[in-house]
Amino acid sequence: MRKFYIPSLLLSVLIFTNSGKSVAQSDTLRARELEEITVNAFESKTNPLTTTATVGLITSRSLERFPTNTWANAVNTIPGVKMEERSPGSYRFSVRGSLIRSPFGVRNVKFYWNGIPFTDASGNTPLNSLDYGAVQNMEVIKGPGSSIYGAGTGGVVLLQSQPDNDFTNRFEQSVSFGKYGFQSRNSTIQVGDISVQYGHSEQDGYRNHSNMVRDAIRFTSSSKLGERSTLSILGMYSDLKYETPGGINLAQYQNNPKLARQSTTTVPGSEAQQAAIYTKLALIGGNYTLQLSDSWTQSNALYLTFTDFANPFISNYEKRDENGIGGRNIWQNRSQIGNVKTSWTTGFEWQYGKSAQRNYDNIGGMPDKQQTVEDIRTTSLSVFSQLEAVVFTDLKLSVGASYNTFKYKYERFFALPYSKEERKFDGIFVPRFAANKVIAKNWAVVASYSGGYSPPTLQEVRPSAGGFRRDLEAEKGMNTEFGIRKTGKVITGEISLYHFGLRETIVRRTNEAGAEFFINAGKTRQNGLEWTIAYDILSDPKLPVMLKLWNTGTATKYTFESFQQADVDLSGKRIPGIPKFSQTSGLDALFRYGFAAFVTYQHGSSFYLNDANTVENTPYNQWIARVSWKKSWGQHFYSELSASAEKVNAGIYSLGYDLNAFGNRYYNGAPKDNLWAGVKIGWEWQKNSK
Repeated sequence: MRKFYIPSLLLSVLIFTNSGKSVAQSDTLRARELEEITVNAFESKTNPLTTTATVGLITSRSLERFPTNTWANAVNTIPGVKMEERSPGSYRFSVRGSLIRSPFGVRNVKFYWNGIPFTDASGNTPLNSLDYGAVQNMEVIKGPGSSIYGAGTGGVVLLQSQPDNDFTNRFEQSVSFGKYGFQSRNSTIQVGDISVQYGHSEQDGYRNHSNMVRDAIRFTSSSKLGERSTLSILGMYSDLKYETPGGINLAQYQNNPKLARQSTTTVPGSEAQQAAIYTKLALIGGNYTLQLSDSWTQSNALYLTFTDFANPFISNYEKRDENGIGGRNIWQNRSQIGNVKTSWTTGFEWQYGKSAQRNYDNIGGMPDKQQTVEDIRTTSLSVFSQLEAVVFTDLKLSVGASYNTFKYKYERFFALPYSKEERKFDGIFVPRFAANKVIAKNWAVVASYSGGYSPPTLQEVRPSAGGFRRDLEAEKGMNTEFGIRKTGKVITGEISLYHFGLRETIVRRTNEAGAEFFINAGKTRQNGLEWTIAYDILSDPKLPVMLKLWNTGTATKYTFESFQQADVDLSGKRIPGIPKFSQTSGLDALFRYGFAAFVTYQHGSSFYLNDANTVENTPYNQWIARVSWKKSWGQHFYSELSASAEKVNAGIYSLGYDLNAFGNRYYNGAPKDNLWAGVKIGWEWQKNSK
């Protein structure tokens, strides 16, 4: 029997384990022995206690604690990490406050999917194109990852799609339903190391004009080619449509929080303009790993993407056709010199994207007179190297750095006259230093000093109304962090304290029509405290119930250090969108005969909605409960039934605010109660062996 430790830094999500067939789970899906968790952050492939990174982990078992409509609830259990869904399909994802740049989508957080870059060359991540079932694991690296993952100041997320058991042939079908017209269907077939999945989800939405429909198919395989090499292939196609209701002001919210953005005498509203996002995304990629010798390993990842994007908006109808290509090459050497173990990782990442952008007048959701014809080409290159050494058996030192170049080429064909511009961000050198000292086998002290570099994304240099903002500067900053961790069989925990000083901070502005544009806001000072703690109240599988109580939390003080807006000095003001305090608590129970119950409570304090700190939202308290019953019916057939409920207490409740919104349209109303239910059935056969 192998020991399995829940690491302190991963306590924000819960993993119950067993070895063999325990009494408490004898009627669940076949009990599977879990191996010790490996953290892959910064290519270290180490155990969680000794990693030099601050990491949060979500696994397939963690996701079982929440309804299957979104990853957001699970993500939000990780301290310092926030995922929002302002309306169905409209995702935002932030690590330590990076939402300030994201009116929609995911920016300033670098994503990789099965080792393949999923964030494109220009810094955008199409996370909403992924079906819920496409991802079984997320590893969230908090703090700048530029020393080995290229440009970014807001963190890195490593996504994995893999079946629960790599060596089981199976067919699985799940169906879920919920309030506000939610329904989803997911089909998976796995034969050996090949898995194909189709997912369909749709919602009417809580608000007016917030319907969403998504169909996605995914193909993955991971095959050994001889004794020393592995080839993994990832393919997906997604067809997504979601309506964008837009923000409303406080009086409108208080009158009816379900309202979409209303028309005025000069500007039509969201429903009148049929505002929506239509995006078709195809991706094909591969990752080839070769064990050159006992010490040397090489891996190569390549990908191609094709995107057909349309956005009828209040002020225009935007159409984009985008192609992307890129790859990542890594060489790694693991050696031992005397008592010193070393790991040297070096390589490069290159990405290229072309975006053909057309804007038209929008007449009730249909394109009309042409406004702009523009092309933008983006090229990014990051060359990186990192050396880790374990000395005195319990002290790990890490030194890394990257050299980054980034370039935009812009052409305007209409409106005339023709113009051609270029913007380069060259020669950016970004370092990282970190250390981890293990004390008394289950305690560790961690310290790091790392740089961040984040050039403006394509949607920031080319805002929705068209044009090219070549005056925007790249964000640059340094992060200093200190932490203490503990692992154990009963009590585990971690506390981290960090300071991030950011220069040329990019912030969003909007005009009367709602079209956004971006400016640099000078310097910001970002201080934070994060913690996790968990207590195994009852952990003996022979008891009728296994219980665990846990808590995670974040306290922040993010302020503008030097920010002059026109004649107003905003220095010392708090950065909007960042709660001063938030915490999540959970009680998890596993009963005999496959029954399980989970209760999660989350509290978020108020925060400012604009840079001037004149408008503030209200705190909220959220309760989520889920019960499930898993049952194996013989050697092949298995099933699962589940039900979930959510209740929120808040004066104003939004799953994402529009910061610095023109006309005080900050609010995107969200439901304060919700219900879901689901059923899953599956058939397993012909177990394969390693």
